[in-house]
Amino acid sequence: MINRFFIFTIFLSLTSFAQKSTVKTFPLKLDGELKNSSQKVVYLHHQEGDITFSDSLAVNKGSFKFQSKLTEPRMFWITFGRDAAQQPNLVFFIDESPVKVNLLSGDSIAYSKVVAGPTQADYMEYKLMINNFIALQQRMQNDFTEAAQKGDYNAQTAIRNEFENLNKQYLAGLKNFVKTHPKSAMSAHILASDLNNPNIPLTELEEALSYMDPSMKDNSNVKAAQKRIDDKKGTMVGYTATNFSQADVNGKMVQLTDFRGKYVLVDFWASWCRPCRMENPNVVAAFNKYKSKGFTVLGVSMDSNREAWLAAIQQDALAWTQLSDLKGWGNEVGKLYGVSGIPANYLIDKEGKIIAKDLRGAALEEKLAEVLK
Repeated sequence: MINRFFIFTIFLSLTSFAQKSTVKTFPLKLDGELKNSSQKVVYLHHQEGDITFSDSLAVNKGSFKFQSKLTEPRMFWITFGRDAAQQPNLVFFIDESPVKVNLLSGDSIAYSKVVAGPTQADYMEYKLMINNFIALQQRMQNDFTEAAQKGDYNAQTAIRNEFENLNKQYLAGLKNFVKTHPKSAMSAHILASDLNNPNIPLTELEEALSYMDPSMKDNSNVKAAQKRIDDKKGTMVGYTATNFSQADVNGKMVQLTDFRGKYVLVDFWASWCRPCRMENPNVVAAFNKYKSKGFTVLGVSMDSNREAWLAAIQQDALAWTQLSDLKGWGNEVGKLYGVSGIPANYLIDKEGKIIAKDLRGAALEEKLAEVLK
């Protein structure tokens, strides 16, 4: 079966980020109409960071209004129910221009008319592009299903290849939109939503971000995209490792940057992880052999049981700094570094740059022999 296309998982990602109160604001003014409906209230939603804000707007004689202030153009959506995730909904963008909404009732809400500013016009252009991709994908899916039912393997292979090419066209379309709309808040939204999909290579996001006009550098979505790039690079070989802080066995907060000037192996493990415990003797041997040459280890445990964690440190003779927030797989450093399996490690040089990762067995000692001559 064909894997689902990127756009179904990221088209309506509602990611945006809060601004400081010192940022200049502009008035938000929305006037709406809902005729021939018994609806007494509609709900207006938007999101800042991980928080969704919802306002109930009373419908009085077929009209509703909303006024507030914004720091930058944002995506909003209207539902008839209180639940912000309710479908169908009406999605639109608000900037400094007044907004007029002629709301259709029931399941037709998504087809309501919105008259707004230039960001909404950009959104409608973007939406047309996305809808065209969705239509192409649906046609391919139908063709693939028909070919599968007929047992036509040649046709299935051809459709798979066509589908892969459509993904490439989709990414090219997104980047071209940003390139041709470098000052648009819609382009900034694409950076933080569509191109935030982990299945999309980071280089695609970097390229799109490079097209943004310098005047957009303070936009929250642009900042979020830049932060994602910086954070991701901070876990990649060849880049400075992302700094972190976590408590050691005595509750003292320790930072990665505390080890600048030494080669340090950031070692993700857990007391309950058998492969980790089997690998520990290799790490101990490397530590004992090279600790006098400027090498150390910084353990980060994915444990949730403090007693088991401390007992394993003792049993395996792990004579280096050990950190844990005792959140198990929810360990904050593990999440920061995208750790999905253990053991895992990062070898960091004296300047804080990652020079290797996931060194196990003899590979660790061979790398240390190379850099600590």
